[in-house]
Amino acid sequence: MNRDENTHRFDELDAGHALGDLDRAESTEWATLSQNSSNDPALERLATELELSAIPRIEMPAGLAQRLKTSIPAAEPEEKPVSTISILPWLGWGIAACLAGVLGVSHLKQEPSPDLAEQRADLLQNAPDVQTSSFAGASPAYETVSGTVVWSDARQQGFMTLSNLSANNPAQKQYQLWIVDPTRDEIPVDGGVFDIPTGSQPVVIPVHAKLPVNHPAAFVITLEKPGGVVQSKQETVVALAKF
Repeated sequence: MNRDENTHRFDELDAGHALGDLDRAESTEWATLSQNSSNDPALERLATELELSAIPRIEMPAGLAQRLKTSIPAAEPEEKPVSTISILPWLGWGIAACLAGVLGVSHLKQEPSPDLAEQRADLLQNAPDVQTSSFAGASPAYETVSGTVVWSDARQQGFMTLSNLSANNPAQKQYQLWIVDPTRDEIPVDGGVFDIPTGSQPVVIPVHAKLPVNHPAAFVITLEKPGGVVQSKQETVVALAKF
């Protein structure tokens, strides 16, 4: 073949190669001729376009296209990971500590201190120097008042047990105990202010001596203003217990 024939033959084979319909012999011939001819890429592109044009075009329904568009989330810029310190371990310890505190408080509440009656019984049983005296009403208005007082000089501790003493309104009047000890002073020692609640008889009242008492001669109950007084005028003497 001359040059023109070779070029023409190569163009034929190259078109067949682009379409993919060469047999083995034609493929060998195309390879031989391609070494001596420039391969035109336009034929390759043309073959591709022909193949694509042969595929029927399918139009997507408008509704489906819109649903696909809205269902695909918009791309967000990638965020760099932030280095954090987890608080979960510390939170666990914090909750445990709080629970321990609550349980501790509950435990304390479940073990109350001995009541006044038990403390009085302990004083009578274990204080060798304990003394006991009986109260009596100091005026006709309180003639039904009864009770006892127990006192220990060594412990500086005492309790009154009172019955038939009228309940008081703490906002108006309060009872006050006075301890007479001639060996220390002619002025009685303040033994504390107390109230008598309604409907609870007898009542155990602890003695709260403001000064040491070593030789009590008498315990006197008066009725005073709310909060008590520093020195009683003894306008209303309720009951008296002598030693």
